[in-house]
Amino acid sequence: MKRRASVFTLFLLVALSAASQYAQAVSLRVDCDKHDSISKVLHLLAKANPQGPNRVTVSGSCEGNLVIKSMDRLTLITLTGASITDRSNGTLAVVDIEDSQKVTLQGFTINGGAQGILCSTASLCYLTGNTIQGPGHFGVNVLKGSRAFLESNVIQNWGRGAFITGAQVVSSNDVFQGNGGSGIAALVGSYFESLNSTFDNNGDGIEAAGVMVLNGGTVSDNSRIGVRMLGGNVVFQGPTITGNGGVGVHLEDGAFAGFLAANITGNLGGLDIECTPQFPITRFVDRTGGITNCVESASSSRQKAVQ
Repeated sequence: MKRRASVFTLFLLVALSAASQYAQAVSLRVDCDKHDSISKVLHLLAKANPQGPNRVTVSGSCEGNLVIKSMDRLTLITLTGASITDRSNGTLAVVDIEDSQKVTLQGFTINGGAQGILCSTASLCYLTGNTIQGPGHFGVNVLKGSRAFLESNVIQNWGRGAFITGAQVVSSNDVFQGNGGSGIAALVGSYFESLNSTFDNNGDGIEAAGVMVLNGGTVSDNSRIGVRMLGGNVVFQGPTITGNGGVGVHLEDGAFAGFLAANITGNLGGLDIECTPQFPITRFVDRTGGITNCVESASSSRQKAVQ
């Protein structure tokens, strides 16, 4: 195994030297079933070509906790459904991205860890076509001024599927399911936008205290509340929120909700849209078709003709 590791390291050094000499992008392959090491590749790339572009194609069943720090234009991709499994007994993220721009993870199964993927310290992260599964605290954790773009991922079996503070996340066609606390928590200082993603069969579907836009998708069959607004602003543009064990949408004092288009009916908590005393702010709640105790003035819920 030591001879295999030495040959692998020599190959990496030769490849990096050639790419540097001719100013080319670095493209490497890692086969974890042959005892290749993603961590070793990342360590060498961070020294030799931290600005990228770098592409690492991974195969096999990998174990470890990867740290990507101060690296730009890095793509980790699998064409064969490779997996990366936590080795820290739930104390570290499986993939920890710090102070890095345009980092892409595509096609992996990520197993366990304190977080499946951590995107932190003003990083820019692209997560595409991954299955990110617990147990652990958060499937995806985005914070400290970072931005993350999620596309067609399955995020399941965590305490919370995603946890966002002081960061921006856009989710397209993702599935958040089987998460005990909530599918996603977008809290203080966060911006979250969903495009046809689903938040089904969690504890709460969504809990939020930042700025949120829900475009299409479903928030259904969660054991508690569909969308729990602890504060902040939310705009509903076409989601279906139904079949949740509690109310469909819960608004606490000072929360703003604009129901531009939504189907919020058939929830099991007595109300489809619940405003807690005293002053949640709602607009166009009559468009949802659901049962509500929210009150708004007639002038605000009806569009006025232009004089």
